[in-house]
Amino acid sequence: MEQLQPLNAIMIAALFGLIIIAALAGAFHFFVALNKPPAQRATWTVGPAYALFALMGIFGGVERFPAWAWVLGGIVPAMIWYWFWLRDFQKRWFASIEELPDGVPLANDDWKNGLLQLTGLMVFGLIAAMIRRSL
Repeated sequence: MEQLQPLNAIMIAALFGLIIIAALAGAFHFFVALNKPPAQRATWTVGPAYALFALMGIFGGVERFPAWAWVLGGIVPAMIWYWFWLRDFQKRWFASIEELPDGVPLANDDWKNGLLQLTGLMVFGLIAAMIRRSL
């Protein structure tokens, strides 16, 4: 099979990057770097997602894409998702417990609890998919 033109390969990889990096970062935010300040937490949420996306593209065996297209194509989606998570973490960040407004509960910083939440969402999604398939 013939390889795609470089610009087309990068644009297609970027579109896949928007979806895949979002899904991976959405899962990572439940249990990665929970006690870090917003910028570090956003880096630890999106950085591994981008790395996994690039590695999946490089070693995924898609012959029509040059391996470097996944690395370059994922940069802009990773920056977009970094900005999204940074803004989200900054909105919910309080430097000390004294700054916490009345009525706002203290967030759970236990990564095991985050993994349980993620597992619960996955099980709920699987049940919903099975119900939908049986209809």
